[in-house]
Amino acid sequence: MTQIIDNNQNNNFIGIQADISEIELTKKITLDDLKPEQQLESEKPAVDIDIAPDLDKESEEIDNKTEVGTKTSIKRLVIVDGGKGGVGKSMWTRGFLQTCIDTSRRIVAVDADNSNPDLLRYYGEYGEHCQIQQLNIFKDGSIDRFFDQIKRMIEPEPDTYNQMPPPESLFLLELPPQSRQIFKGFIEQEFLETAANDYDIRVTIVVVISRVSDSVKQLIDLYSFCGNQVDYIVVKNLFYGEEEEFSRYSNSSRVQEIKQELFEAGIPLFDITMPDLLEYAYDYLDEHSLTFSEGIKQKELPGVKMRVKSWLKNFKQQISPVKHILGLENINV
Repeated sequence: MTQIIDNNQNNNFIGIQADISEIELTKKITLDDLKPEQQLESEKPAVDIDIAPDLDKESEEIDNKTEVGTKTSIKRLVIVDGGKGGVGKSMWTRGFLQTCIDTSRRIVAVDADNSNPDLLRYYGEYGEHCQIQQLNIFKDGSIDRFFDQIKRMIEPEPDTYNQMPPPESLFLLELPPQSRQIFKGFIEQEFLETAANDYDIRVTIVVVISRVSDSVKQLIDLYSFCGNQVDYIVVKNLFYGEEEEFSRYSNSSRVQEIKQELFEAGIPLFDITMPDLLEYAYDYLDEHSLTFSEGIKQKELPGVKMRVKSWLKNFKQQISPVKHILGLENINV
């Protein structure tokens, strides 16, 4: 069958073809002006994806569950533990404190080791962003007064000059050796529930470990009375060997169970390392009571300067992935 088109239809058809040709020519010129990768991007078909409401809701619920324990509260209490002395608690604490100072992050640090008060010794007079307080944790009621003091610093009142001190939001407590039972007793008095519900304080426990089985036992014991009410960071001190040599921790079936339980509660347990500082450089800092920053600034021993600078850089790289549970979420570490 022959289709007949009258003159008006034919003219309209020719006009439409001309318009289409002009559009295609314009598009070709425009595309020719683009780079190859831009051309490919512009030629991709537009696809409208309609996500099913039920799937979208389910995805949101999963995301919310994952964020339950790991999102950072407005206020953070970091507690450094490791059971017995000698595992590197003070070294990690000093590194964390130096990181806060270097980034001008306000912090109140509490030195509870009266027999060897490293924080007071190294950072006792360090400046406006860093307060160091001393606590005799073995004295009855002292840890309760410490908690009361935190509350006063979170919600400060005008001083004697009617000036309002800035509120504090980050606190650091290094537990001394042999203080586990005192700390456990305090936790069992519902400290964690009170801190979270009444004062919006989230606790992070940093457990510094060596390669011995006792370090694994310390973590398991902590979990037995803290449960999923805190965030956990396990720090493998590389002074004791390479990361893969911490087999007693990595191969512990109970540790794996704890990780799974925490994961299901939306609170993953994070593993990081602490770099080893050459003994020669460590001894120099210790002998002169120098902070890491002062060890970098000194010009007497360039070898020490180089080693300390490298150590601190590696330390900061290690804590960067967990900064959101260390009160450093808004800090470029």
